Amino acid sequence: MGNIHVKSLNIETYRGLKNLELENFSGINILTGDNNSGKTSVLEVLQTSGNPLSPIIWTNIGRNLNRKSQNPARTIFENIKDLYSVMENDLHIAYSKSDDKNGSASIELRAEISKEKTIKREYCKIARIDCEPGEEYSEAEMIKLHTDFFYNGKKEDSFDVYNVTKFDLFAENVKKPYEKYTVHYISPSVYDEECPVISEIYRDNEGHSELVKVLRLFDEDILDIAPTVREYAIPFPMQDSYQIRSQKYGRLMPLNVYGDGLKKALWLVTTVLASKNGVLLIDEFETAIHTSVMSKLFAWIFRAAKKYNVQIFMTTHSKEGLQKILALNSEQDLKDEITLYTLYKIDGKNIARRLSAERAIEADKNFGQELR
Repeated sequence: MGNIHVKSLNIETYRGLKNLELENFSGINILTGDNNSGKTSVLEVLQTSGNPLSPIIWTNIGRNLNRKSQNPARTIFENIKDLYSVMENDLHIAYSKSDDKNGSASIELRAEISKEKTIKREYCKIARIDCEPGEEYSEAEMIKLHTDFFYNGKKEDSFDVYNVTKFDLFAENVKKPYEKYTVHYISPSVYDEECPVISEIYRDNEGHSELVKVLRLFDEDILDIAPTVREYAIPFPMQDSYQIRSQKYGRLMPLNVYGDGLKKALWLVTTVLASKNGVLLIDEFETAIHTSVMSKLFAWIFRAAKKYNVQIFMTTHSKEGLQKILALNSEQDLKDEITLYTLYKIDGKNIARRLSAERAIEADKNFGQELR
């Protein structure tokens, strides 16, 4: 099994999680559990695993949380602060992992909040707003969230955000004490957005061919996918968009003609191909995917993951979806690739039960054991 990059994860403290140990990951890992058991939080920590000292990666998690809560009014300061445990007074994140590139490593983020006196000119510069004339040198106050990064106990980097900071790009000039690897995350509602890696896959002949093959699972009349050809000029740059060529319609049709399932499949297929030699995280994999195509779609995704050396972590709330995914273990080339982790919170402690797909199916069938 070549596609096992992250071998284990021990989350000492992160948001609502404490001392959660996840061992012996396989190529395909499914996380289940009750609401608030920590499934998405595990994916968030895994998002950082390929480059854990990156301010950009950690602030991107804040963006994802903001998007998920549908609350765009929240600041980057609030989003970063919410990554820390609400059950502790000190702002501290700590986890350890073992991976195939760097072996065992511990990662810590230690933060503190302080008030900082400044002048209105500097306040406006950070907030990216215009100062009132004559106010440039008047007193102003900001709240600073300072974060230090530690790798194997050694401080390696730090960054600051303020309560008035908008989403910014953070410089990554510090040389990392580890070898980085690719990690892609797919949110449950991702089909509402244009996929940023579709152009990269479209330009690759093999990727383009595989993409069309999967789209035909949703509609056999689909002939091709192609970049949008606009009938009018646009005087500013835009992200590439795509249309579907269909035998049924006889011409190129916008993606919006098709359902959310096809758009979600576009994300899944293009992102697994773009995650070569890395990790793919899929939150609530069943969202927007009809059960009639789920087995065929994920059989393709799992085979592509093996081919391109991609390790997969997925969460789910769906019993039917989980059963269909576990049943793929019966496919000869996928046997022993799938592992189920059920997360529990008992007496305030986070624990995980690990079952192979084969044992999970047996527990469900013979004992009626709840797997979610």
